[in-house]
Amino acid sequence: MNNKPLTKRQIAVLSIMAGKAYKRIQSQGCPLPSLRDWRHDEVWAATGITESLTKATQEHYVPIYNRLASYLGCAPVKDRTWSEMDKAIHNLRDAMQRYEITPDYLAEIVRDQLHLPCTGRDVYQALRNWAAVEHVRHLMYTVINRGRAETRKMVAETGQETYEPHADPCTMPPGKLADHVGAVRIVPTPGPHNPTARGFHSNIWMPDQEVQP
Repeated sequence: MNNKPLTKRQIAVLSIMAGKAYKRIQSQGCPLPSLRDWRHDEVWAATGITESLTKATQEHYVPIYNRLASYLGCAPVKDRTWSEMDKAIHNLRDAMQRYEITPDYLAEIVRDQLHLPCTGRDVYQALRNWAAVEHVRHLMYTVINRGRAETRKMVAETGQETYEPHADPCTMPPGKLADHVGAVRIVPTPGPHNPTARGFHSNIWMPDQEVQP
């Protein structure tokens, strides 16, 4: 989680919002404690950890903001911070896609190791709801190790080193990839050039220029 403290600007924004919300509720005749005590109560209700804005962290900003915004009739903001679970799930998905491992296989591992009832369709949601971050990281390492094992097996069977275990030979362009760099085809020099006055050969050739005999 993002444990960085709130910036001075964020604290100022929340303090101003708290003051406006306090006055708005007070104007409706609702009995309230002092502004300081009321703000502490609201921060605690939003975070569940601290009642002080100076001790709140970045992950608390959106919950506090949305709670105060509800009193003012303002639209809530989306939480764009990534938790440790978000990062772990993202890395797991990346490993799954890299080695082309199906969610059904992952669900089978989750059912076997974590004893969580899930299928390939809801395996990620089950991990979010019931698994710990360490469990998700362990699953990522399991997926990576399986993918590397499959890659080594493919190299042993074909005798060819590959960086993409899902590369299909039938999709290779003519001449394989020897004359390609990325998506740009390298045009070979059609023939030797006449030596220069000092006897050096020029290796520079432009495809749109004819070679002089």
